[in-house]
Amino acid sequence: MKDKKTEEVRESLRQRILTTFSHRQPDRCVTYIWINDDTMKKLMQYMKVNSPEQVEEELGIDKWKSVEPKISKPNDYQKRIDSLIPSQYKDNERYYIASDGRVIRIHEGTDYLEDTVWYPLGKIDKAKELGIYPFLQPDWVKMYDDLKDKMRRYKERGFIVSGGIDQPFKSAWLMRGMDNVLMDYLINPDLINQIYEKIYSFDTAYCTALVKAGVDMIMIVGDLGMQNGLMMSPSVWRKFDKERMRKLISRLKEINPELKMYMHTDGDVREIIEDLIEIGIDILNPIQPECMDPVEMKREYGDRLVLHGAVSLQKTLPFGSPEDVKEEVRYLIKNCNINGGFVLGPSNVLFKEIPPQNIVAMYQAVY
Repeated sequence: MKDKKTEEVRESLRQRILTTFSHRQPDRCVTYIWINDDTMKKLMQYMKVNSPEQVEEELGIDKWKSVEPKISKPNDYQKRIDSLIPSQYKDNERYYIASDGRVIRIHEGTDYLEDTVWYPLGKIDKAKELGIYPFLQPDWVKMYDDLKDKMRRYKERGFIVSGGIDQPFKSAWLMRGMDNVLMDYLINPDLINQIYEKIYSFDTAYCTALVKAGVDMIMIVGDLGMQNGLMMSPSVWRKFDKERMRKLISRLKEINPELKMYMHTDGDVREIIEDLIEIGIDILNPIQPECMDPVEMKREYGDRLVLHGAVSLQKTLPFGSPEDVKEEVRYLIKNCNINGGFVLGPSNVLFKEIPPQNIVAMYQAVY
């Protein structure tokens, strides 16, 4: 027999996030955590708990869960990928081969710092050469039989359920290298247009499957910004991405008008925020305080855009005291958690050099 009181609590956990997303005032500020494995282990030791779930429970962090459909690749997919890899990177313990064909070198002593040293499409310069690469195809997206049921169970436990894709710009440079893609925009538009068509075709099928299965939110993840502005000019982003992304979002919101669209991009992206709102982005992560003042952002966009994550990862969290962290959190809640539309958390992933007591202080200050 289900405990009615427990059901009501779980409903309120989920409802708090939905209320915030709808720009209505929640009972308290919504929170999230973004943390790598090393830092979580250190935090668990500090808090004397045995699991990440216990950390989240004790700190009162709101509940988020991500799901994904199955990608049913053909039998020769990996063989085609492997055939592209230069021999010097094979069977070399200094490198590993990503599933998309990139060759990656890991920095010693970490589990989160790495460099891509070779890209599978890095040497081509003509669109007709794209045939060497096995792009993901829309009809490879398959639904797990129990995915809808899994999401229903998550929602019953109070979770907001999401799924997502890489920023198409990121997908392109992961195949081709960032320098190449930025140059392609200007000197090889036919090539990048054809790459984008393949990326957006797959992404549309992938996200459509997730929305039909019942996710609350679709996440588009990948950086467009640096701390002093966009990586490309606003006009370039508008030319190559804006209308394609508008079409994708429109398709998804036709299926579920209540769907929330979340975009993660580091850096200062103020030059295109009005564009993002126009095409249907509902939530922006992070609000990086070193280059986008959260209070000014709330004043300018807060009734149209949910601000997600704003506690300084460059200053306060690594170098401040617990009281400094609490003071920043209280300031953000006072000035940004107005009529909802604000989710409190770090402005990027929590790394192990951050004192665990500062992480605890960030969430304690919410209550």
